[in-house]
Amino acid sequence: MAKKKARARASGDLLKLLATRPRAVALAALHVSESVLLELEASELLSAAEIRGLLKDASTTLRNAADQVDNRSCLIASEIVDSMRESFKRNKT
Repeated sequence: MAKKKARARASGDLLKLLATRPRAVALAALHVSESVLLELEASELLSAAEIRGLLKDASTTLRNAADQVDNRSCLIASEIVDSMRESFKRNKT
């Protein structure tokens, strides 16, 4: 039976970096997410229309959260996701 690899735990330095650089963390997450969506389309696991639908759902969820808790960050995040969806639409049509 194969051994499971132990997951490396984030070092204290990485945790400090994550805590003190939220913009960098958000930017990294945004780019990773976009890469995953592009790979899902390239692998034909999701169509361009399905990806746009996924982004629309994410935007709607964020907008609803912003309305419920009066959270400006959620509203801005929803606008970013909308922008990604529009960009994806332009590039894929």
